[in-house]
Amino acid sequence: MSGVTVVVDLGVTDTVGVLRGSGAGPRPVVVDGATRVPTAVALSPDHQLVVGREAVGLATTEPDRVVRDLKSRLDRHDLMVGDIVLPVTRLVRTLLSRVVRSAGTRVDELVLTHPAGWPDERVEVLTRAAEGLAPAVRTVVAPLAAAAGAELDSDQTLLVVELDGDSGTASTVRVKSGKFSLVSTVDLPVDGELAKLAHSADDVLVVGRSGRAPVLARRLAEMGCAVRFDQDPATAVARGALRLLERRAARSLRNGRSVAPASSGAASSGGAPAARVPAGRPWLRRAMVSAAGLVIVAALATMLALGWGPGLRTAGSPGPAAGALVDPPAGEDAMPPEVEGRETVTGGQPAYTAARLGVPARYRTAVGAELQVAVKEVRATSSVSALGAAPAGYRWLIVEVTGTNATGPGWEGDLSRSVSVVDDRGLWIRPLGDGVVQCRATTPKPPKTLAPGKSFDGCVALPVPERTPVTAVVFGSVSSDADETPPVRVPVAIRPVLRAKPVTPHVVGKVGEPPVEVRLADSTMRAGFDVVVTPSGYVGDRHPAPGNRFVVVRATLGSADDVFLRDDRGVLSPAQPGFDRMPDCPPFTGPGGADRPVYACFVYEVDADARVAGVTYGDLAPDAALSGSNLEDWPTWTEG
Repeated sequence: MSGVTVVVDLGVTDTVGVLRGSGAGPRPVVVDGATRVPTAVALSPDHQLVVGREAVGLATTEPDRVVRDLKSRLDRHDLMVGDIVLPVTRLVRTLLSRVVRSAGTRVDELVLTHPAGWPDERVEVLTRAAEGLAPAVRTVVAPLAAAAGAELDSDQTLLVVELDGDSGTASTVRVKSGKFSLVSTVDLPVDGELAKLAHSADDVLVVGRSGRAPVLARRLAEMGCAVRFDQDPATAVARGALRLLERRAARSLRNGRSVAPASSGAASSGGAPAARVPAGRPWLRRAMVSAAGLVIVAALATMLALGWGPGLRTAGSPGPAAGALVDPPAGEDAMPPEVEGRETVTGGQPAYTAARLGVPARYRTAVGAELQVAVKEVRATSSVSALGAAPAGYRWLIVEVTGTNATGPGWEGDLSRSVSVVDDRGLWIRPLGDGVVQCRATTPKPPKTLAPGKSFDGCVALPVPERTPVTAVVFGSVSSDADETPPVRVPVAIRPVLRAKPVTPHVVGKVGEPPVEVRLADSTMRAGFDVVVTPSGYVGDRHPAPGNRFVVVRATLGSADDVFLRDDRGVLSPAQPGFDRMPDCPPFTGPGGADRPVYACFVYEVDADARVAGVTYGDLAPDAALSGSNLEDWPTWTEG
């Protein structure tokens, strides 16, 4: 083990963290002046997610805005917090990020403990909630961690009694030749049965976050059991996890091999740390940086001019935010100059108009048209007649929306710019090109302009990676226009495909490297890209919508003008319009050619927790339908 490691022991009532730095012993992570954080998350009156004591303080006045006992709710997909439905992973992440942030230093490895016998699906939810909080994420089985911290003799059996609030478990751990194995685990039995288990072991270790722990330890001692009682029982599991990792690392070095992460399944059964979650470049540490100001979610309507929040692109706007046709300066590998800056992140989350599947909701547009819209159905399919088969690793998500222009002027009813879906990390996923398709063979597409009193029924197809869970459908955009209401948000539960293969892009290079020759738009050209995650030098004092961040892509490109930011699952995000005045990036004047490239800068607005994996170069006319046959063939530049 090297660098800084933080272990978080998520409990039913309290959560604790322990930190070990290079050359230093373990110490508790202090959050709000305490080493134990109540396992609670709440939506505050100012629409921020808060944790710990602050969340518990809201329970007396607004109990419906407080979520307790997240540990037992990991099997749920989402939960109602106040008037917002939020993914469970987002709530858990809020708590974990608070502990990691309180470490006060860069964390190289995050270790999460979990009870013995947890199914792989529940462990996966826990690790997915922690993605990006540290370059590596592992899991450790709690009783094995506690046993490792007890410094047992070889060939010994230990009964680990872990108390967690009003509940607890009793686990038998065997140590042989320095290796730990879990023999059995049961819910905490009554005294007599517990005494039988205790007498069958060489020692008993009592740990946990409960005032009953010393009482139970004394009672077992009075029964003649050999009892160990940790001086700090609340942090015993977390400290033991550090010791378990050290033992494993030392054993691996003795065997002449490097330490390799084990799978989550191995961690659940054998006690080895579970899978590392690889991280990318500096924006993954941004999850911690942004958590300082945002604590990830809330309901907050504000901030952006129409069309450049996470919702709509204005009609007819080009993909590149800025650029110019110029002669290649000093060779064909030049790019716009890199401008120094800092990360640009806004705390909170856009406000939404809460709605339910099939139930109409009111949405007033910026032009004054008042719509009554309802999301009728959301379904995943591998093929759509108008678009063909979904690209490899993707599925088509079909969203059927119905609505009526109740009052006001005519509405330019472009559903492909009005309908988005949201993944479990809060990233808005939008159609690429014109995603409007016929819902049924006999159903016409919605009209381009919806007159007052008229209704529509339309479907939008979005390419979504099979590994991406979808938690909501959104109708509308985030806007600061006083005449426009917050977008309508409808919670849904589209789970990832089990054992789905990852999206395999057509990789032609790495971001930040010199341009390469590619084939696109029926021509051969040179193209190259670089991702800038500190974009303030380009965007000035403009800020993204609450809960989002800006990312800038510097580009050398040819005849196509569709450049998409790519996340680690394969979601493609289009560039935002409205950034036509940026340092060293002249106004965009049109696509270039094979012998006359464009030097451009693109601005993207993505969720603060989105993990950027690269850039994909596409070829779509402004109103072109996306074909399902060639998305995976678009050239992609990946990170690292």
